[in-house]
Amino acid sequence: MTERARLAWLDVVKGVAILWIAYFHFFKAWANERFGAPFHPGFPREFMAQCAPTSALETAGCAVKAVFVGVSLLGFHAVSVFLLLSGFGLAHSLARTWRPGTPWRGWYRARLLRLFPMYWVAHLVIAVSPFVWRPEPIDGRFWLSLLGDRIWPVDTMFYYLNPAWWYFGLLLQLYLVFPLLFLLLVRVGPSAFLAATLVATLLCRWVLLIGHPVDGLWVQGGFFGARLFEFTAGMALGWWYQRAPEVTERRLFAAPALAAGVVLYALGLASYASIESYVATDALLCCGLFLLLAHLSRALAARPRLGVTLATVGAYSYGLYLIHQPYMIDLAIRVRELAMPAAVAAGLALVAVLTILSMFLERYVNRATARFFAPSR
Repeated sequence: MTERARLAWLDVVKGVAILWIAYFHFFKAWANERFGAPFHPGFPREFMAQCAPTSALETAGCAVKAVFVGVSLLGFHAVSVFLLLSGFGLAHSLARTWRPGTPWRGWYRARLLRLFPMYWVAHLVIAVSPFVWRPEPIDGRFWLSLLGDRIWPVDTMFYYLNPAWWYFGLLLQLYLVFPLLFLLLVRVGPSAFLAATLVATLLCRWVLLIGHPVDGLWVQGGFFGARLFEFTAGMALGWWYQRAPEVTERRLFAAPALAAGVVLYALGLASYASIESYVATDALLCCGLFLLLAHLSRALAARPRLGVTLATVGAYSYGLYLIHQPYMIDLAIRVRELAMPAAVAAGLALVAVLTILSMFLERYVNRATARFFAPSR
């Protein structure tokens, strides 16, 4: 089996994750806080009280509806899976080719050319589009955002123009420190590397949340240290996968790994209960959800048409990430008075349209970038 075929399920994971995120942004804006937070312990009871069933059949229907709403409102958790997959992709490719003393200049150039051109195009598209949610005017912050500043000042830049772009600022930070992280991974090995970065992440989150509390945006992604373990977990997995693919894959897709995913994700949901336990929330959710989506995606990849479609969406997930949110929120506000089935149908239709359009746009931008920045001979 070729390496590309072996890792096909990864693109399916990306496809499932980005579609879930895009749909979540629509559903959350449409729901407009009417259902509460699904990770709150009282969510099932409060939802059933709101649904007010009068028979056993209606009770079953309300339970199904509660699960649907809960899953719809948890789509933001898939962002942590993308953090893990980013670390996986970078470490997996370098584990094969890197040698001591290799210069990092070319690596940085390739990463910036991958990130910025499509990011700039997304700014232009959203700036000129008439059908986007725009709660703030286009002002001087637009130029700061073009330069990649999504952090300072955090209260005005983090969510500016397109709230989803906070993740871009986090990626830039992680890419900046990646060479140091990779050298540490090489030196101490993946197990010690995971342990060290987990301790560093938990300590950082404790300081930001409890020791010296700051704006929660710094914990969400304003400071990379608060989300470091999600990225380094992917790096360690990518290293293992490159060095021992058969063994890693066998363990990853074994029943105990699926059971661990369920337990870790459940613990992550429960950890919202207090500020002390929230220190570990993102690490738990990331690992648990990745294991669950990995098993789901492998099963989906086995269905040729569906697997290929989702893998293609995943391969071009970056473009959809960059442009979807202002459009999804705009539509959600317009159809807020519709009943849930009709609203969801409208949201899914827009997800499909944006997926197709962003795919073509990303392909064009990638080709233009490759042609314009091709190394001279």
